Amino acid sequence: MRLVIGCDLDAPSESLRDALRIGNALTSRGHQVIYLAGDPVALVDQAGSPITSELHQAAAKRAAPHLVMKRPSTDGFADRLAVVGFDDKQTLMTLASVCNAGLAGIQPDAIIGIGTPILWLVGRAHAPTFAVGNGSMLPPALGTSFPRLTANSTPVADDNTMLSNANAVLSRMGQPSLATLGELVTECRPILYGLSALDPYLQLRSSHTTGLLGAIPNPSLPPQSERIAAFLDVNCPNIEMLILALAGLGRDIPLDVCITGATAGMRRFLQQQPYVTLWPDYGSLMERAECASVLLHHGVQDVTQQCLVVGRPQLVMPWTAEQEMLNYMVGWMGITWSKSPTISIEEMAATLHDLLRDTSLPVSAQHHSRQLAQTDIGDALPAMIEQIEKVREFA
Repeated sequence: MRLVIGCDLDAPSESLRDALRIGNALTSRGHQVIYLAGDPVALVDQAGSPITSELHQAAAKRAAPHLVMKRPSTDGFADRLAVVGFDDKQTLMTLASVCNAGLAGIQPDAIIGIGTPILWLVGRAHAPTFAVGNGSMLPPALGTSFPRLTANSTPVADDNTMLSNANAVLSRMGQPSLATLGELVTECRPILYGLSALDPYLQLRSSHTTGLLGAIPNPSLPPQSERIAAFLDVNCPNIEMLILALAGLGRDIPLDVCITGATAGMRRFLQQQPYVTLWPDYGSLMERAECASVLLHHGVQDVTQQCLVVGRPQLVMPWTAEQEMLNYMVGWMGITWSKSPTISIEEMAATLHDLLRDTSLPVSAQHHSRQLAQTDIGDALPAMIEQIEKVREFA
C-alpha cells in the first residue's frame, strides 16, 4: 500500500516522533510510506538520521511575524484551525488546492493525518483518511465545534466563518458539505491513543484510547547519581534565562537538554558547558529518560507519559493553555512540582536543588508507575496498523 503520513507545520515534537513511529512500523511491513510534513527539517531532526521514505513539503502558511498586534497564542483546537488558515477563505482555498494537487500526484491508498485539519478536509476525496492523535491533538466534537479551553480562545461566532470556508473548498472539489465544524474529525476515521488519565477531554469522549504509542509501563529504580533531563521549547517565554539557569546548575549536576527549534547560538552555548549534554533530537533523549533523576518540561503529554512509564518525578513549567490543563490534571498524583517559566535564574537553580532533595516525589512516581504496569493498557501501534491495513479490504 502507498500510505501518506501528514504532520502540520505547528505540530509539536511528540507528534513528529509518533509519525515516525507509525511510518517505521508500516515500512517494516512492506508498505510504501510518504511523509507530508509542514516542516521537513524538523521531521528529519526527530528521526536523527536521513529518512529513506519519500518526504514532501506540506502546504503551510508562512510563520507569523513577531508583532505586538498579532493573534493570541493557540488556545484549543478552534484556534489551531484559525491559525492554519480556516479563518480566511482565500488562504484556505490556496492551501487546500496545493494539498489536493500533491495528493493527486501521490495517489495514496490511505492517509494518516496527525493534527492536520487541511489534510483531513481534503484527503477524504483521495483515499480513506485517518485522524490520528493523542488526547490534546484529537479533540472531540462538542455541539457544532470543539471545546474551548479559556475565554481567550477563538470566538464561537467565528466557527460559522470557518465552516463556510471549509464548505467552499469542498464545493470546488465537488464534495458534500459539512454540517458542522466537528465533522472535520468525525468524517475521517479517528484513532485516539495515549494514557486516558492525561486526556484533557476525557469526560467529553464516547471512545477510548487504543493504548500507549511507545514504551509500556515498566518502572525502574532511579539512578544512584543525580541527573536531570530537560525537554524545552524555544518559543517558551524566558527561554534564554532558563538555559542560563540550567547551564549554571550543570556545574553540580550532569544535565541532558533537548531544545526544540534551538538557535545556533543556544546550541553553541550549551555545547561549551562541560557538564551539559545537548541532544539534537527529541526521540533519542526521550529513550534515555530513565537515566535521569528528574525530568523538566513544559507540560507535554509525551514527556509526562514517559515519566509515568519509568517512574520519575518531574518539574513542569507550562506556558500554554493545554500545558496548564495537563499540569492541573496530574497535580493529584504528587509526582510534580510546577513553576512559571518567567522565574529568575536564582529561583530556578534553587528550585531544582530542592526538587532533588524531595524524597516524596520519587516514591509517588514509583507507586503510580507500578499501578500502571499492573493495568492492561497495551501497545497502540499493532491495533493502529491493523486498522490501517484493513482499509484495503473495504475499498
